[in-house]
Amino acid sequence: MAKDPDLLAQIERGALNDAVSLASLLRKCVALGGATRSAELRDWASDELNGYRDDTKIPEYRIVHAPILADGRTFTHQITGQQISSWDLPDFAREHITNEVRLARGVGELEAVLSNAARNGETVVRLQPPGAADLVTFMNSQQGGGIERIYWGVSTGQIAGTLDQIRTTLVRLASEMRAAQPAGTAMPSHDAATEAVHVVLHGGTRNVVNINTAQARDGGNATVMATPPTDGKEPGGSKTATIWTVAGVVVAIVSAYFTYRQWRG
Repeated sequence: MAKDPDLLAQIERGALNDAVSLASLLRKCVALGGATRSAELRDWASDELNGYRDDTKIPEYRIVHAPILADGRTFTHQITGQQISSWDLPDFAREHITNEVRLARGVGELEAVLSNAARNGETVVRLQPPGAADLVTFMNSQQGGGIERIYWGVSTGQIAGTLDQIRTTLVRLASEMRAAQPAGTAMPSHDAATEAVHVVLHGGTRNVVNINTAQARDGGNATVMATPPTDGKEPGGSKTATIWTVAGVVVAIVSAYFTYRQWRG
């Protein structure tokens, strides 16, 4: 029987190697989410691969700022890359088209955009807002024509930076799962995968276990207290916390026993 692949190790190695395709790593992350039964991990990796259809779910590392530009023509001149303000747009468009750009496209498409720009020697990518073509038609009907296109001028450095942050997020997720993975096991637990997403993507707090040993001369009593996160967020990783709690009980009992032996001796 073929040995199951160590997906976590493959993701760790690949994420640290810039030559490995980010899209390929995210597909492995989807598979890892399935193997650990973590819907949160699977959904995040799928959104990064396919693009974010829900605008409210776009992570902060995918939000950049860029100027609004317009191309057009007058009777005598061709105008290219004219910077405009959202106040130059119709009232109904000002709230939706600002200098804030949400890079909702999938990772593969963002990588292709960068590759095409590099091949053409470009440092700025033209990204059109949703409904830009209809907006241009409306504005031309109101102003007598002249506008050819409206778009954001996003630098290739901003797109490369976004892809780098996605790769870094993969490293952080893998590190959190590795830290919570019991030695000798081939696959992170469901709780470890879910807590990794909770900590890395949502700013949650890791579970903390404090071990307090009260040493008494006549057979010491040991107490173990699990301290939940103090930020009011739902804790994760209950299985990991249980493992360390059991370990804490063993340490406390052994410590109390030797204290008792020294007192009797």
